[in-house]
Amino acid sequence: RLQVFALEKGVCQRCGVDAHALYLRIKALQPPERLNVLCNANWNLPRTGAALERLLQHPKEGDFWQADHIVAVSEGGGRCGLDNLQTLCTPCHLRDTEKLRSRLRLSGGARSEILGRGQ
Repeated sequence: RLQVFALEKGVCQRCGVDAHALYLRIKALQPPERLNVLCNANWNLPRTGAALERLLQHPKEGDFWQADHIVAVSEGGGRCGLDNLQTLCTPCHLRDTEKLRSRLRLSGGARSEILGRGQ
């Protein structure tokens, strides 16, 4: 994660949002102000009250961006180097994960069961 950050500085390679800057901005605010800023940033907020409350009360950088495998581990990308990693903001990472789950479901097999259990 640190090496990906050194290269891409927390900027999503899919949509271009500076997720690191958003994290720093949110962290600097008081909890009551955070929700408004996240809504104005069109951020995909957590679906559960507990997850949303945690994000608003105790934001962590991992809530804002992920070091994502370009070729998914379940599709053979697990032993690749840094060239197979990219920064994705959390909303883009969630969308990509859903697409991967759909692909794995369509292809069947144990891989889709493993992915479904882990996330």
